[in-house]
Amino acid sequence: MPLSGIRVIDLGRIIAGPLGPMFLGDLGAEVIKVETGQGDALRYQSPMFGPGMGGYFATANRNKRSLRIDLRQPGGLKVLRALLASADVAVENFRPGVFEAMGFTDEVLERDFPQLVVARLSAYGDVGPMGELSGVDQLIQGYSGLMAVTGDEASGPMRSGIAISDVFGGLCNTIGILGALMERQASGRGQVVRTSLLEATMALLTVQAGKYFASGQDPRPEGNHHPVIAPYGMYETADGHLQILVARQGDFRCFAEFCGRADWLDDPRFTDGGARSANKDAMREEVAAAMRLKTTAEWTEFLAANGIPHGPVLGIKEAFDSAQAQALGLTLAMTAGDGSELKVPRFPWRFGRTPARAKRPPPLLGEHTEEILAELNLADDPEVRAAARYDDAG
Repeated sequence: MPLSGIRVIDLGRIIAGPLGPMFLGDLGAEVIKVETGQGDALRYQSPMFGPGMGGYFATANRNKRSLRIDLRQPGGLKVLRALLASADVAVENFRPGVFEAMGFTDEVLERDFPQLVVARLSAYGDVGPMGELSGVDQLIQGYSGLMAVTGDEASGPMRSGIAISDVFGGLCNTIGILGALMERQASGRGQVVRTSLLEATMALLTVQAGKYFASGQDPRPEGNHHPVIAPYGMYETADGHLQILVARQGDFRCFAEFCGRADWLDDPRFTDGGARSANKDAMREEVAAAMRLKTTAEWTEFLAANGIPHGPVLGIKEAFDSAQAQALGLTLAMTAGDGSELKVPRFPWRFGRTPARAKRPPPLLGEHTEEILAELNLADDPEVRAAARYDDAG
């Protein structure tokens, strides 16, 4: 597998922190998830597959072993130092300052663990007036500008339907880790790699940011329509909804004729892509009226026959049940250590020679503590035993 032989210490919590280590595990890395107290809070976020196995948790924690240890005790820090000394990568998303307070400053990490790539993920970044603040996905969506261009003018700012800042933050964290591992092959040295949910989300703005920087105008929310191209978006049909992209001039000519609106071709507002973009509101209004005159099936037959991009709007169940998702095998079914059956989305790549694999289900809290301590030759250390001992209250 691509990352066989790489050991990752996952100190992450919730979605953004654990997501990257999971993907590294999918690619073959050995991942040890370090949990304290009652463990990652996402374990208990309903709906649940079983005790300590929330649906959210399961989607970010496969291909890991769980070590439960009290990091507030000397024995817990002894274990953590042993883990870092044995590892290639460590991932943490504590609030800025917490890891340093545990004794792991950048200077200490570089001195004591020179081989280690340390990925540090925060909410707003660790510098600037907000550098010490904690933050969560929706707050970042709002602060980054993303919510301001999501939804439409009637709805006002709208959050994304997924925790997109968490997810993209985790993905950007993973890219940084892979880059640092590649550089380590040449230098032999690890390094600290920082990113934040804010940096990741603002990088995600792409076309909306480009529109602002090029025009100086603050982009407005466009709802289910593209901010530039028209017609490109979701439209109501006589019996449902359909998404269309009619950008090529030949497609637009064919589309206009099928709509019974050949006059669009001579209308100076719609003669070419640039004119339709400049007059996108008028174009959308005209197309919306035409789309409501035919059924979804009639539109689909016409668009498919003429090679014009189009598609339905599926629910989550419909998407995973769709023929295409089934052909790609986009659902992973696993059995947790307590026998609970669970399903999660599959990893997003298909390698030709070295495939990603789901080797382990998401772990139960502390499921692998004893075997990991034995591997570290710390199973009989009195301080470590004290740090690994929890009562039911954690």
